[in-house]
Amino acid sequence: MKRAFTFLVLGPVAVAITSFSALLAAGAPSGLAQFLAAALAFLTFPVAAFAGFADGFLSRTMPIALRAPLTAIGGAAAAAVAAFTLLHCLLPPAELMLFFPLGGAICMGACSLLSHEYGGRQEPVVSAAT
Repeated sequence: MKRAFTFLVLGPVAVAITSFSALLAAGAPSGLAQFLAAALAFLTFPVAAFAGFADGFLSRTMPIALRAPLTAIGGAAAAAVAAFTLLHCLLPPAELMLFFPLGGAICMGACSLLSHEYGGRQEPVVSAAT
């Protein structure tokens, strides 16, 4: 449940807040900044769902030191595919392949780190079959 909340709620909200703040700092009108922040949050949702599924799958077999970078790579790939598929007619491909994958990697890597159980107990990475 913690992983789903982190990826599906905190990820898109973080993207919306960050993009809204950056657009306002760049001098965009507040109405346009709100619209673009909401659009980016909706575009982030399928990327976050894919990355959350991949992180949950990898959490059974890999430690966090290996899982977070792999989840970030998956988030970057999913963001690149989503951005190119939906926005290739509006923006040049060079901008699409730089900013969207970078944002997807940072956001999904951070979500992977936040969703990890950092409790004091050590659990085995792979449990023995009985």
